[in-house]
Amino acid sequence: MDEKSEPLKATTNGEDKPQSGFKYLLKVFQYADSRTRAMYAVAFVGAIVSGAAMPLMTIVFGSFTTQFSDFSAGTVSPDAFKREVNSLVLYFIYLFVGRFVITYCANVLVTISAIRMTKALRRAFLASILRKEIWYFDLQNSGSIASQVTTNGNKVTQGTGDKLLNAVTALATFFGAFIVALAVQWKLALITLSCVPLIFVFIAAALSLDAVIESKVTQTLSRGAVVAQESISSITTIQAFWAQGRMANKYEDHLGSAHKQAKNKSPAYGLMFSAEYFSAYSAIALAFWQGFRMFQSGEIGSVGTVFTYGPNLLEFPAVFNK
Repeated sequence: MDEKSEPLKATTNGEDKPQSGFKYLLKVFQYADSRTRAMYAVAFVGAIVSGAAMPLMTIVFGSFTTQFSDFSAGTVSPDAFKREVNSLVLYFIYLFVGRFVITYCANVLVTISAIRMTKALRRAFLASILRKEIWYFDLQNSGSIASQVTTNGNKVTQGTGDKLLNAVTALATFFGAFIVALAVQWKLALITLSCVPLIFVFIAAALSLDAVIESKVTQTLSRGAVVAQESISSITTIQAFWAQGRMANKYEDHLGSAHKQAKNKSPAYGLMFSAEYFSAYSAIALAFWQGFRMFQSGEIGSVGTVFTYGPNLLEFPAVFNK
């Protein structure tokens, strides 16, 4: 138990900077039993399948464009055109129904797994706290331990639940789109994927600023939570000395300070989102321009190949945002 309690040595006074990093996320999974890990495995497989289904829809969309182009050029009879369109519509329906069922089951499994794992983590946290010496509790703020186990437990549930599943789905979509693009027309794919490094640069810059600001906001809110819990635990004393207004103003000051700090995220995210979609739409413009030239030269046999890249490139900003 002592070895498992190592990740739980976070400060509870709300002042020191908590430890964070990817290795601590992996340590959280030490509290998952065999059944929880099995549910996680099934959920991750479902997330990968769900994410990979998105790029497959662009292939169907490109085939749609090819059929409409051939029909408008008079190279396909109306009966053949109707038959092909009906077949492609069925592909869309099958992909939608399959992705809906798989995504729903994966979300249910990962949510249950995250709750089970957080329950085990909270139990280990409580066992670790009960083994502390008396002097340890004299150094902590009143109610801070209960606040930390509740707040951080909810964050662990979110981080190991739907957010983790969304990250796995996004990675599957990204690599699926990359593979589809290379399989359809590798030369055009390499040209249009030049936007990806630029998107990475803007996201890294924005997230580095967000991490600093979020750390300050979390510390400020933690101090506010301590004030609120101390006020509630000492409500009779506060009522006797008519200190309700003073404590409320003190708590409101912490909330106002956290709000002002969080507002500094807006310019960073505004720059990130605008740069992401500018890069994506620029890549789409480049894909159509270069695709038209390659279609004229005969390197691309159908217009549907070019139209396959548009939806794939639009998926990149959404994937990176997840």
